[in-house]
Amino acid sequence: MTIRKILQKIFKKSFHLIFRVFYGKINISKDLKTINFKKIEVRSVKIDKKNFNLDNNIYIIPEGRVFTDLNEHVAIIKDGFIIPEISFQQIKNELKNVEYNRVIHKGTNRLQKKIDGKVLSLVQGGSGNNYFHFLFDIVTKLKIYEEHFSLSEIDYFYVPGINSWQKQILSLFDINEKKLIDSNKYRHIRAREIIAIDHPWYKSGYIQREIKKLPEWSIFFLRKKFLDLRKKFNASKKIFIDRTDSVFKHCKLINNQEVIEYLEKKGFKSYQTSKLDFCEQIYLFENADIIISPHGAALTNIIFSKPGTTLFELIPSNHESVKCERISSFLKFNYTRINLDPVVNDNKEGDIKIELDQLDKMIQ
Repeated sequence: MTIRKILQKIFKKSFHLIFRVFYGKINISKDLKTINFKKIEVRSVKIDKKNFNLDNNIYIIPEGRVFTDLNEHVAIIKDGFIIPEISFQQIKNELKNVEYNRVIHKGTNRLQKKIDGKVLSLVQGGSGNNYFHFLFDIVTKLKIYEEHFSLSEIDYFYVPGINSWQKQILSLFDINEKKLIDSNKYRHIRAREIIAIDHPWYKSGYIQREIKKLPEWSIFFLRKKFLDLRKKFNASKKIFIDRTDSVFKHCKLINNQEVIEYLEKKGFKSYQTSKLDFCEQIYLFENADIIISPHGAALTNIIFSKPGTTLFELIPSNHESVKCERISSFLKFNYTRINLDPVVNDNKEGDIKIELDQLDKMIQ
């Protein structure tokens, strides 16, 4: 080990020790009943006159704290103890027990922001900045909370980001931008009252396998909440979703432009969802009769498509996600999963390819 690395290690340890002196060691309690917080059960939710069973809880923690590393860990803390049911540790895409939470070993090594008010925590590691997870993990918590309380009573919302699309979606719940606290800016907060809700559907194991349990109520809730807000424009009924605007390499076609040009000859039009606002995306998918798209967050919008829609999902054969299949089963789509062999090379444009003859057979 070099002198530089030794010095870096010493600095990190000293850094953690200083914050431990400020904010104390975080422990796991053997008896949560000794910790002062209130737990309210939510066992059903009503969507369009239909009741769905739930297994969720709302936690109200006076003088509570929240710490996030913006990636894999969220800790809800009261009097130096972590509360397991609403803390979160997703390590290499696997949900882990609370003893793996980083605050147990490294403490809350960020300056604390004190907030005089009632804060609803909506942070969830890094996945809250993904469009699919924002809708199904974060926005659905708002519905769970509204089963017992009014969002108007909340002073602040601790959120995973305040990008324009996130602000637009939250504004549809009458949540003013001034009430948003960005966890990217404040990773450690303390409030007069912290309110947190356990995950709407994650329970244990690998995340992609948990998607098999995506709850039916969440699909119909999001559809009912937003569908009437669609913004009409001159959109094609035969659409291809161009994923080249994604910051991620995975699930991209290396022959994307070739596919676009071929499909245009067949009457399709390509769209990048990042070029549309949220309400236009709703209309694009609601209006479509046939959708072809690589797997990705943009396909979350199929929750707005009408029954009978034909959907072709292009996906690496080794990808475990069944998101589109599950949503399609509830909304009665004509769904086909097109498994494509991953392309193993140094191509920076993508990792899958579909041959034009395969595409032709697919759309006949």
